[in-house]
Amino acid sequence: MRLSADIHVLTGTFASQQLAFAHLLDAAQRDGLSPDLDHLEVILPPHGPRLRGYFDGETASVIAQQAGTQAVVLVLPGALITGQFTADDRLQSLGRHVGEVTRA
Repeated sequence: MRLSADIHVLTGTFASQQLAFAHLLDAAQRDGLSPDLDHLEVILPPHGPRLRGYFDGETASVIAQQAGTQAVVLVLPGALITGQFTADDRLQSLGRHVGEVTRA
């Protein structure tokens, strides 16, 4: 089942998905957050195909253009019980965008 969802979008320069997840865990610890990594998506360029799995074509295109060569991090519903990731020297927020998530 596809459900409408408010998705927080971040970007950052990371050499791999593993390094992006490591930074997210460090940022979470710094901010006192307990993320569920199953609800975080790290998308390295090219972004288009995977972003279209969450957003309509126009929104996916805008996010991909804004991200450029950086990784895109999608903070999906359920990733955090309270709080949110804040921008830092490695992560920049592109805001929240309405998309869709798949739930059983």
